Amino acid sequence: MRPPVRCLVWELDETLWEGVVHDETGTTLRPPALRTLTTLSERGVLHAVAARGDRARTMRTLYRHGVYEMFSAVEVGWGRKSASLVRIAGTLGLGLDALAFLDAEPVERAEVARALPMVRCYAARNVDMLPLLPDFRHDLTSGRAPTPPLGFARVPAL
Repeated sequence: MRPPVRCLVWELDETLWEGVVHDETGTTLRPPALRTLTTLSERGVLHAVAARGDRARTMRTLYRHGVYEMFSAVEVGWGRKSASLVRIAGTLGLGLDALAFLDAEPVERAEVARALPMVRCYAARNVDMLPLLPDFRHDLTSGRAPTPPLGFARVPAL
């Protein structure tokens, strides 16, 4: 039996928002994607980014939409998405079988599925259905909180 999804890794363009950051087209948040992001966060699912494009532009767009803080790891560049997922899993201290990947592009999902068959891949058009799937129907917020990757919790500023 597969473990529950602990982290959903998002492509951003045409997935979290309409448009493409690199092409400087409009990047309006997609309401179903924002609902899924919020719902899964409330259940304790982590979120990360594996996106293609310019890191500075992407970060500005995440901040502008007020969603940057919802992502535990951000990988933006021009490499393979599967390599980004491996780095994200390492950063968060998770096994690859605890990750899921969400992307609008079938070619990107196929690359990840081929390179990392233990990662669950989902089409962006189904983003509103993810909270209903058994892999996401758990509540990770109950019980002991997981140890952060560096072994210590964030210390609030005084």
